[in-house]
Amino acid sequence: DEVRAELGDKFPKHIYHSIICIGALVAHQENDGWRVDVLGAPSVAKRSEKELIASFVDRIAELKPQLVTFNGSSFDLPVLRYRAMVNGISAPGLASRAYFNRYTEDAVDLCDVLASFSPQGKATLHELSRVMGLPGKPSGIHGGEVEKYYREGKIREIADYCESDVVNTYRVWLRYELFRGRLTDAAFQASEANLVEYIRSHANSKPHLASLTR
Repeated sequence: DEVRAELGDKFPKHIYHSIICIGALVAHQENDGWRVDVLGAPSVAKRSEKELIASFVDRIAELKPQLVTFNGSSFDLPVLRYRAMVNGISAPGLASRAYFNRYTEDAVDLCDVLASFSPQGKATLHELSRVMGLPGKPSGIHGGEVEKYYREGKIREIADYCESDVVNTYRVWLRYELFRGRLTDAAFQASEANLVEYIRSHANSKPHLASLTR
């Protein structure tokens, strides 16, 4: 509250943020494409920020995955590291691969990579999704309103929004893998179909993702 009073409407520095939810999609590659294992966005509605971060970094330590984000190098990963340190969390998993090094592919920030690291070339996730013919972000909320939603107790709505962002990021990444020749057209189509099937099979618990299956 003190920081917000000083800043007014300005966007806070990374060190003044706290983590409300962490959305992630875990997938593995098979011969005919990528398969979704799990998709979720646990939040502080059911656990503390410290527990939320600890659980996530422990999962990173277990899987040692390539991380794919959108604006993650500039925002998500630095905030995650700051908040882990503020909360006194040991996170050796975040050092198991060069996640904080922009010159490796251990962490791929699609926002930076697709713009060739040029500020002039950057697009928002919603803009990029819509240009590609994808549904993009849901209406009714955007990232700038997260603090407002949190103060209104709408944590579930934030988590739902976060999950939709994760799905959009995954779909843009599949397009990027197709572009790079790391997926054949058949494997790309199979990966898309698997994602749609996953969302539809979880329709009862994730109705907010229904619009993303188009």
